[in-house]
Amino acid sequence: MKLLARFQFFIAALSVLASSAYAVDGNITITSPANGAILQSNALNKLDFNVKLSPTGNHLHIYIDDQNPIIDRDIGHCPCSIDLPKLAPGKHVIAVKEATASHALTGVEGTVTVVSQ
Repeated sequence: MKLLARFQFFIAALSVLASSAYAVDGNITITSPANGAILQSNALNKLDFNVKLSPTGNHLHIYIDDQNPIIDRDIGHCPCSIDLPKLAPGKHVIAVKEATASHALTGVEGTVTVVSQ
């Protein structure tokens, strides 16, 4: 019985070590616009961000509200910047999300909420 308990402890410890070895998380930081920023609806607005892909990350999906994503594969030279489409007046959520090569989202993301006037 003691041998089984030790074996189970050993397996649990290995599991923790293995998961922490693969827990190298990615990171997405939106540097502009700031959360809560007021943007001009008739002006050209830029989205600036920094990215460190996770081991499974391949590219980014950029969402404005619930619209179809803008796909950005050119992230090897961040800080990165893209032009935002014109925003209708009102509140908008901008999300930059990491995706795998098959477009599955990894959970690594950065989000800001802005107001367009």
